[in-house]
Amino acid sequence: MRFGMCVGSDPGKIKLVAESGFDYVESCFSLLAESDCEQFGLFKSELEKYSLKCETVNCFLPGNLKVTGPQVDYDALREYIEKGMSRGKQLGLEKVVFGSSGARNVPAGWSYEEAYRQIVFFLKEIAAPVAEKYNVIIVIEPLRRSDSNIVNYALEGAALAAQANSRCIKCLVDYYHMFDAGDNCETVEKLSGAIKHSHIAEPVTRSFPRPDDGVDYKEFILALESAGCETCSVEASTDDFNRDCAPSLKAIKLK
Repeated sequence: MRFGMCVGSDPGKIKLVAESGFDYVESCFSLLAESDCEQFGLFKSELEKYSLKCETVNCFLPGNLKVTGPQVDYDALREYIEKGMSRGKQLGLEKVVFGSSGARNVPAGWSYEEAYRQIVFFLKEIAAPVAEKYNVIIVIEPLRRSDSNIVNYALEGAALAAQANSRCIKCLVDYYHMFDAGDNCETVEKLSGAIKHSHIAEPVTRSFPRPDDGVDYKEFILALESAGCETCSVEASTDDFNRDCAPSLKAIKLK
C-alpha cells in the first residue's frame, strides 16, 4: 500500500508531506484546469524539489459544470477535463476522484433514473475517452447522504463504474463516507478489482487519524490490500497541519 496526503493547491505543504514519509500528494482538479501559469508552476516546482508526484486529484468538477439536470454542457465538460488532464500529466497524474456532489446531485423535480442515465453517459462518452487518451483512471466516490442524493454506497459506485464500461472508470472507497453509509470492510473485500483508490480519516469527526484515537485503521488498510487497491490518501481536517501530518501516517501505515 502506498500512502498520500491531500494538500489542496497549497505548495507550502509539500515539504512536510515529503519529510513525513508519504509517497505522493493529492491535490484538486481545479489546480490543473483553472489555476494560472504562476500558481501551477510553483506547485510543480515544489513537487520536483522534494521528488514527489501529484498522482491523484479530487474535486473533479465544479458545481457549475452539471452532469445531471436540464442544462448539461458537454462541450464545456470535455474542454475542462481535457485541460486538466493534459496539465496533470506534467505532475505525474494517475487518478481523478469523481465525488463532485454539486455537479452530479439530482436536481429538485428531476427524475433519479434520468440523472443516473446522464451520469453513465457522462462517464462513458465524455470523461472516459479523455481519461483513456492520458492513461488516467477516474474513480467514482460514493458520498454520504447529507452530501449527495445519488451514489452513496460502495456497491453503487462499483455498479456505476461497470456500466461506464471503460478500463479508465473504477471506484473509490472513503472510510469516512463508508462509516456514514454503514458499509464495512467485508464490502471492500468483495469489490476486488473494482477499487483503485481510497481516502481515510477519523470516521466520526473526519479529523486526521492519530495513533491514540482508538480507531483500528489497520482493518481498513488490510481490506483494501485484499481488494487490490494500492493507494490511500489522508483526506481529513485539522487545525494544525504541521502537528498532525506525520502522526497520521503512523496511525494508518502497517508495520
